[in-house]
This record gives sequence, C-alpha cells and structure tokens, in this order.
Amino acid sequence: MSVTGEDIVRARADERGVVDRAGEQGPTGTPAPVTAALARAALTAALLGRFEGPLRPPATRAPIAHPNGFVKLPLAQLSADGRRLFLHVWRVGGEDAQIHDHRWHFAATVLTGELYNTVVEVAPDEAPQGPGEALGLDPDPDPDPDAYHVVRYRPQDGGFHLDTSDAYRVRVTEARTHTVPAGGQYGMSAYTLHRAGAAPGTLTLVARGRPVRDDNRVLARAPVTGGFRRWRYVDDDTGADERGRYLRAALDALS
Repeated sequence: MSVTGEDIVRARADERGVVDRAGEQGPTGTPAPVTAALARAALTAALLGRFEGPLRPPATRAPIAHPNGFVKLPLAQLSADGRRLFLHVWRVGGEDAQIHDHRWHFAATVLTGELYNTVVEVAPDEAPQGPGEALGLDPDPDPDPDAYHVVRYRPQDGGFHLDTSDAYRVRVTEARTHTVPAGGQYGMSAYTLHRAGAAPGTLTLVARGRPVRDDNRVLARAPVTGGFRRWRYVDDDTGADERGRYLRAALDALS
C-alpha cells in the first residue's frame, strides 16, 4: 500500500509558525522500492563484505540504535543513482519517538511483520505567547499543552544536532494511519510529516534518495533542548554477531 503524495505539508524555516501547503502533489523524485533480486544482492554483499556491480560499500557498516525505535543497519550504496539501502529492524516493536519528515525521499519494502504509518497534517498553533516569551525572555510554561514544538534536525559526525533557534508551535489537524503488511511496499516524500510503528520483529528494507535539503523537521510535545546527540552503535553493547543475525533473517524472509 502506498502513501506517496498524501497530503504533503511544509513549514518554511524562515517564517515562524507559517505552514505552506505544497500543492496537491508532493515533490517528485520518490525512489522506487528495490526489486527482490537487488535486495538479496545488497543483503548478501553486506553480510560477506563484498560489493560488486552496481553496489558500493556504505559509508559505515555499524548498526545504529535509532532514537525513533528501530535499529538502522547500512547495507550498500547504488553507484548509478546514489540511492542508499538500509535494513530497519524493529526488535521489540514500538513507535517513532516523534512525528518527523526527512531530508530525502524514500521507498520501503516490509520483509517481515507489519508496519503502520500515520501521516499527519499540521496548522500553526494560535495560542498566545506568554509575556516572557513575547519579550524574548525565558519562556513561560507552555500555554498550549496540545501543541507540538517544531525543531530542525541535521546529521553531524557521530550523531545529530537539534536546532531550536527558530522553533515554533503547530497543532495536528488530521491524521490517517496506513498499515503495510509483510510483502507490502510504500514510498514517501521528504516533506511528509509522519510517525511509523511496527510489530516486534518487523524488518523493512529502505531505499533513500539523495538529500534534497540540509535538515528536516521534528515535532516534539514538550520544548526541546537543542544541541548535539551522539549515536548509540548497536555493536558497542550487544556484540558484532547481532548484525549478521539481522542480515541472515532478512535473507531468509526474501527466500
């Protein structure tokens, strides 16, 4: 089931609190999901450490315990079009920590389990600022507990950086959830705000396009402290063999 082009929304970083609808069609360029043959080749190359033909090694091989609830395992890069392939592993199930969009368009195939995407629309939050915030002082307690605080996310060596310098508030005005079963595929624009979740043991193969912007949006319920956060690499605390188990499980699913 596809959610490509569903209610794409943008927030311009230079206009606090202003949400700009990007027309009825989302930005073009969403990559196609990879074929089963290419998926098997990428998983095998990552497992054996041998990359041939259209496949190139990923920038780093170490799996990352992503704060959005899954293990992100780099597989390969495609030399022809710059796509980067990843295996996402939902070890115990769960849900993205925050609503977010991306720096790149992507497509995914659910190999095992079940995944759901909740696509949201947002609008500026019209709750008044507290007097301290309006004067540029320390903000008063949040006057609208149902609002989301929009901050900017960008990668940084060894982790990521959250920029709160132009944070603003929005409210979610509509949300629709799409369930993708094992064998299902979907694509998503970089500008789609969404939250994903999955059943325990779900594996998804993700193909990311080239970045179309330098950072993306994260919607947090409470005000966020900006700054650098370091990645937690899975092999640091579970042993290198976990990576191999994930790759073999994905190959088994494809066969």
